[in-house]
Amino acid sequence: MTTQPTLIAPNWSAPKNIFAYTTTRIGGVSGGVYRGLNVGGHVGDHEKNVAVNRAMLPEAQKIVWLNQVHGNDVVALNSNEHFAHIPKADAAITDSSTYHCAVMTADCVPILLCDSEGTQVAAVHAGWQGMYKEIIAATVARFNCEPEHLMAWIGPSICGDCYEVDRELAQRFQEYPEAVSPGKRQDKFQLDLPTVAEYQLSQIGVGRIFYSKLCTYCQADTFYSHRRATHNGQSTTGRIVSVIGLR
Repeated sequence: MTTQPTLIAPNWSAPKNIFAYTTTRIGGVSGGVYRGLNVGGHVGDHEKNVAVNRAMLPEAQKIVWLNQVHGNDVVALNSNEHFAHIPKADAAITDSSTYHCAVMTADCVPILLCDSEGTQVAAVHAGWQGMYKEIIAATVARFNCEPEHLMAWIGPSICGDCYEVDRELAQRFQEYPEAVSPGKRQDKFQLDLPTVAEYQLSQIGVGRIFYSKLCTYCQADTFYSHRRATHNGQSTTGRIVSVIGLR
């Protein structure tokens, strides 16, 4: 049975012409481990289900989907492009109302960005690899204004209490002491990816930063979580998407 999607609107003070939302897993037609509104076409779900789910999204025809590879490449969505092939990138930026930027996640941090004048928007897929490779800074650098005139929304992602990592990974982010804490097991640590994202945005000089304060791992009925799926013995799960555009 098809049900309409439940969406989350960013809790920020963006200009009125900014169009933005994040999906949940509520709604859609997918079943099994993908139960709900899975929009990931690369995770093993039936193609027809994914197509139906994507078609339910507001202004679906404008969304440009990315082939995300945990890198630091940013694609510009220009109005004269046709995108016959899916761009390989982990962030998208545009100053056109022709296309909407979008990133898929299932624990990684989705970040939506816009300038205070409502002339440019961007979406960033920021997992630990992307943040280590400075994907956030690479995206901010593509805006036509100083970072102080930008605002960012940190969307639903795994929280620090739920994200246990080894010593080697924790040490990669030791410059952000508030984002790393001792783990519940020996030689393990808790890594708070949203806090890392906030630190990096602040260091770059982004003027205003807003939080969803939603954890994908904790809220199993609302979000997909790759880490939770792994803990449950599942090899895969679905994806949500965070979308931003201009009107």
